[in-house]
Amino acid sequence: MLMLKFEAPPFPLLATVGYALWKPGVTHAERVFDAYDLILCAKGALFMEEEGTPYEIGPGKLLVLEPGLRHRGYRPTEEETEVYWIHFQHPSASLHKLAEKQGWQQPPLARTDQDTEPRPAMIDVPKFADVDLRTLRPLLDEMIALHRSLTPYRSFELQLRFSQLLLQLQHGMWQGGPQSRSYELSERVASYLELRLDNPFDAGQMERDLHYHFDYLARCLKQHTGMSPLQYRHHQQIERAKRLLAHTNEPLKQIGEQCGFPDPNYFVRLFKRETTFTPGAYRRRYRIIRMD
Repeated sequence: MLMLKFEAPPFPLLATVGYALWKPGVTHAERVFDAYDLILCAKGALFMEEEGTPYEIGPGKLLVLEPGLRHRGYRPTEEETEVYWIHFQHPSASLHKLAEKQGWQQPPLARTDQDTEPRPAMIDVPKFADVDLRTLRPLLDEMIALHRSLTPYRSFELQLRFSQLLLQLQHGMWQGGPQSRSYELSERVASYLELRLDNPFDAGQMERDLHYHFDYLARCLKQHTGMSPLQYRHHQQIERAKRLLAHTNEPLKQIGEQCGFPDPNYFVRLFKRETTFTPGAYRRRYRIIRMD
C-alpha cells in the first residue's frame, strides 16, 4: 500500500470539507489543484484518474489526489453515489514522500524539560485504501457541521477535528494485520518495562507475565522502537535520572541508585553514552531549581 508521508511541523491544514449525493451519469471535472483532494466514498462508486492512473473508489474506499497532478473522472457514475471530500494543504507539498507501507518504527525522541522547539512528527496517510466508515463518518459529519457555520473559533475546532481524522486514518492502516499485533505487543512491552524500572531486569519473568517467548517480545519492541528490552529499560532509566538531576538537589550517587544503578561508575558511563554529558555536567546545564 502506498502512503503519503508528511513531516511535521508544520501540520497539514484543512481548506474545505464537503459532502455530495451524486445521481447516475455524473462525471468528475478535469482539473489540476494546488491542494490535496481526499475523496471518501460511502455508497456507489466514483471513477477517477490521476495522471493516467485509474482508480475505482467504491464504498469504504479512500483516495488522496495530489497537488500539481491532473485528475479527472474517466467514467460517469453508474448508480447513486455518496461522497465526502476534503481539500487540505501542507506547506511542504512538493516535498512529501510517497512510499510503500513498511514497519512502523517509532524510536523515542531526544527531549529535555527545557526544550523550546517542537519535536519532529511524521504523519502517514494512505494514497488509496479501504477505511472504516463506522469510525470516520461521525467525525466527517461533525466537520461538515462546523464548516457550514464557520467562525474563527470554529475554524480552530475544525482543524483539530481534521487532525483527529488523519490520526484515525494512520491508526487504521495498522489494524487487523501482523503489523498491528506486533505494534500492540511492543506497546505492552514498553509499558511493562516502564512500570518496573525499580526492579531488576528479568527476561524470564517478562515471559511469564506477558505470556510470550522473550525473543518474540524483544523482536516486536526492536521492530517498533529500534531498541532491545534492555536498551529500552536503560533509556527510560536515564530519562528518569535526567528529570531528577534537573528538578532536585539529590546527590548523584543517590539519583543513580533511585534509577536502578547501584554502581556509580556504570551509571556515569551509561548516562554519558546516552546523553554525551556526565550526570554532573547535565545538572549544571539543565537544572531547573536552585536550593540553598
